[in-house]
Amino acid sequence: MSVDKLNPREALGFLSWKVSRLFINELTTRFIDEGMDITVEQCRVLIPLAQVDGLSQGRLCNVLSQEKTGVSRLVVALEKRGLVRREASKEDRRVKHIFITDAGRELVEPAVDTILENYSNLVRGIDPEELAICKRVLWQILEPTLDEACRGEGAGR
Repeated sequence: MSVDKLNPREALGFLSWKVSRLFINELTTRFIDEGMDITVEQCRVLIPLAQVDGLSQGRLCNVLSQEKTGVSRLVVALEKRGLVRREASKEDRRVKHIFITDAGRELVEPAVDTILENYSNLVRGIDPEELAICKRVLWQILEPTLDEACRGEGAGR
């Protein structure tokens, strides 16, 4: 049976997905434990906006590698909480630009600290050279598929 040929220790998709889930689950727990009123998904929207304020909703979708409907729901929820605001583009009223509010920025700073601590805990005990190789290889796989905003030092990285 072809399913028997799958080895989870050799399956890049499974390994990357499982590590991502582990990171997200741990981060969710830490956000709750620290009394942070934000989800990991909401934080994923706020971070690129804190880096490059006023991204169009379409550009934000590209940066997040997420479908328009999912991003739209997140933005609406963040807007209701006063963490972002949307403005129609002056050039094209159909295009909405998203801006992080001061309240949104206040949430991002402690969230980033928690994210970095969570990351440090997850990679503790891993040889730094091996970790660097892992990141380089994953980046080589990802980079050709990414929008240019995701490739730079700015939003989404």
